[in-house]
Amino acid sequence: MSAVEVVNAYYAAINARDYRTAWNLGGDNLDSSYGAFVNGFAGTAGDTLTVTGSQGETVSVRLDAVQSDGSDQVYTGTYTVSAGHITGAQLAASGGGGGGGGGGGGQPSSPAPAPNAPILTPNGGYYRAGEYCPDADAGLTTVDVHGNTLTCGLESGRYHWHY
Repeated sequence: MSAVEVVNAYYAAINARDYRTAWNLGGDNLDSSYGAFVNGFAGTAGDTLTVTGSQGETVSVRLDAVQSDGSDQVYTGTYTVSAGHITGAQLAASGGGGGGGGGGGGQPSSPAPAPNAPILTPNGGYYRAGEYCPDADAGLTTVDVHGNTLTCGLESGRYHWHY
């Protein structure tokens, strides 16, 4: 499958509530556990994916995530695909929600500077890009083990750390 086909298949599986297939297509690289991955879609009624471009392994997308309460949120960003598997994603709320109640959801308009003391995992380690972040960390920044700045942003109804 091409990179575009993998991303389309990923969202087709999510919309069909076939989370195991979505997990196997790359969800395992986007969340800390299968349970957290599935729970991340609990409030999502459906996702409409528009591929806006692709170059090699990188697929640019616009995602309209319609929530169970009828609100929606628009995200833009990229997915990275390698050997038929999503290996990373960077999505950010774009503020273009067209339904009732969409919008920023507490997202900052620009990332805040990295904190002096990093936000660490419950086990005391550093977060990695793509890992789940607690709702309480929404909009906050930290650093990974290499000193790269990560921001906690909403993706598919759950918060994840992104460069």
